[in-house]
Amino acid sequence: MNILKTVNVTESPWIRSKRVVYENDNGQMMDWDYIERVHARSSVLIMPRFKESSDLIFIRQYRVIFDCYVIGFPAGVISDGEDVETCALRELMEETGYTGKIVQISPELTLNSALIKETACCVVVELEEDATPREQKLEPSEKIEVYRVKKDQLGDFFKRAAARGDLIGGGPWYMFMAMQYL
Repeated sequence: MNILKTVNVTESPWIRSKRVVYENDNGQMMDWDYIERVHARSSVLIMPRFKESSDLIFIRQYRVIFDCYVIGFPAGVISDGEDVETCALRELMEETGYTGKIVQISPELTLNSALIKETACCVVVELEEDATPREQKLEPSEKIEVYRVKKDQLGDFFKRAAARGDLIGGGPWYMFMAMQYL
């Protein structure tokens, strides 16, 4: 991928910038700026795990806005008329080549409630231990590598990723920290 330029945009076919003008509890007039998607309000974050070993699937995806790779879970936007389950299994297949069985769906979550007006559901998908991925069905804007990682090797996996210049997504890092400290 090769970044050619960055331009300021207030609205595009995908996002728009908004400002809320409000009065706080002290009677002061305030502004709050945020962004929202134009055609979607919700997405899925998929945590694929293998049934017996509890190994996890992560993706290493090139993200243009950072001009580097980001380690994360498969994810995607819920299309019009699509439910959470269908979206999660579709995105998992497209981004990783794996299929599985949904075992849990979170309630609606916020991703960054100070900046983005979007919710997401976290979906845990269980994979058979001997599952073999099919070919990914990536969009032209996607460049994704798939990694199977043992739970006890997550720290080393994240250290190696950071050492090569990758960013670590908040979701995988929060999960890792929770596993260590809770």
